[in-house]
Amino acid sequence: NCRTSIIKILQDKRVNFKAVSSLYLTSPVSDVAQDDFMNCVLSISWDESPEELLALLKSIEDSMGRKRSIIKGPRIIDLDILLFEDIILKTEALTIPHPELHKRKFAIIPCLDIDNSIVHPFYKIPLKEFLLRIGDRQKILLIKNRKEWEYFIFENKKERGNNHAGRRQT
Repeated sequence: NCRTSIIKILQDKRVNFKAVSSLYLTSPVSDVAQDDFMNCVLSISWDESPEELLALLKSIEDSMGRKRSIIKGPRIIDLDILLFEDIILKTEALTIPHPELHKRKFAIIPCLDIDNSIVHPFYKIPLKEFLLRIGDRQKILLIKNRKEWEYFIFENKKERGNNHAGRRQT
């Protein structure tokens, strides 16, 4: 489902591929009984608003059969905006940076795969420092490194676009 959702995101003409993290198997952080998750981070360029990106992600989740019946429960796919440049935004529908980013190994480690110098825009602390606070409570297991995962995603595909300078990175 990760590969399918990435391909669907990159098929949108407003999206331009920047990078993808390694693929990880991670433990859920919810008390709801459920299987482990596959996680990765996609870095893209996006010239539209964060709300328009959220609408795209929700439409992809819906097209893949996402049901929202149990909060933090099992789901076929979960697409989140973790960061959007250095923007800090809080609306009824969207909070950027993601409000749980700094508490989740499964989000921090893939972000650091792409750029290990990322600083949390709200806390002004490097993401890697949050890993020390989280400790070993959350399981995270490397499944495919960045190179293998990117090859697998784009094998025989034309979804990967060219990078365009000046576009927003999310």
